[in-house]
Amino acid sequence: MKYLLLCLAIPMLLSCEEVMDVSFTGNSARTLVVDGVISTDTMPHIVVLSYTGDFFAPPEQPMATGAEVTISDGDTTFLLHELSDGEYFTETNVYGEVGKTYTLHVKLDDGKEYTASDKLLPCGEIDSIEQSQNYNSYINGYGYDVLFYGKEPEPIGNNYLYLLYVNNVLYSDTISEITFANDEFVNGQYIRDLIVYRVREKDIKGIASKVTLEMYSITRDYYDFLSALMLETVWKGSPWDGPPASVTGNVSNGGKGYFRACQVRRYSKFFASTPRVN
Repeated sequence: MKYLLLCLAIPMLLSCEEVMDVSFTGNSARTLVVDGVISTDTMPHIVVLSYTGDFFAPPEQPMATGAEVTISDGDTTFLLHELSDGEYFTETNVYGEVGKTYTLHVKLDDGKEYTASDKLLPCGEIDSIEQSQNYNSYINGYGYDVLFYGKEPEPIGNNYLYLLYVNNVLYSDTISEITFANDEFVNGQYIRDLIVYRVREKDIKGIASKVTLEMYSITRDYYDFLSALMLETVWKGSPWDGPPASVTGNVSNGGKGYFRACQVRRYSKFFASTPRVN
């Protein structure tokens, strides 16, 4: 009997190898990618237009130049001007209003047209931000948490995006570093000691540095877009990952990316260089 089991086990330990030579020819088709925003700040608002490229031989990002670009709230239409390749700006006196829906319209130089719409929702307030004690995270080294304080307003269904600036320079400048959240578990509550970012010790210059937290209202659709984007990029690598999928934005006609509208709040505080806590 034991010899029979041994004979059955041997084939299971053996394996074969077959070399497969698969040729990927790439995809020459270009798809428009939109990255744009209008906020309640009075300022030039930017819409960046680019094209997708070949995944297996990524070139320098091709920009969509020579397009006609407008943003409309149904009553007023703002014309955007291309100040550098693929970067389109409104005039300096443009701002968004809470409650209005804004529609981006893009007409490329080949005649193809795209639209994207987003509603500008109200945002909660920031009462203050605080600095935690200096501590070692073991992964990122010594640094300080940025702690949020503020009342999360009713009703349920609010969604937020947070950006961080240190000495007026954007600190959360990549998709892997941005913070976004919803009010599913904190609706209507006063929020204390919420860790929204972490500033590395070496980035506090001199005695103190100016730290500014920006909070944006975002729609649930944009929250879902960010979640899907992170699942396909940063939150990847476990055995339980799903199959790769295209991230759906709000751009029509097969376009990629997202155009969003948001109210913005901000709060600044000087973070001091403090003794380390072991």
